[in-house]
Amino acid sequence: ASNAQGDLLLDFVIGAMFIVLPSFWVVALGWTGMKLGSLLNGLEEGTKTAQTAGGKGAAEIMHHVKK
Repeated sequence: ASNAQGDLLLDFVIGAMFIVLPSFWVVALGWTGMKLGSLLNGLEEGTKTAQTAGGKGAAEIMHHVKK
């Protein structure tokens, strides 16, 4: 009886190693990727006004140079 309990415990540990832990790892990496993507998107959105202003400044300079 004691050996059967040990086998059952070992089956649970092996199941956790090969099913639960890799699933947790995939979910954790996916969550991290989503957060990093959101961060990079925020940085891109934050620099759009500077990009627009720089483009307007360059267009203004080119307009005066072409005169």
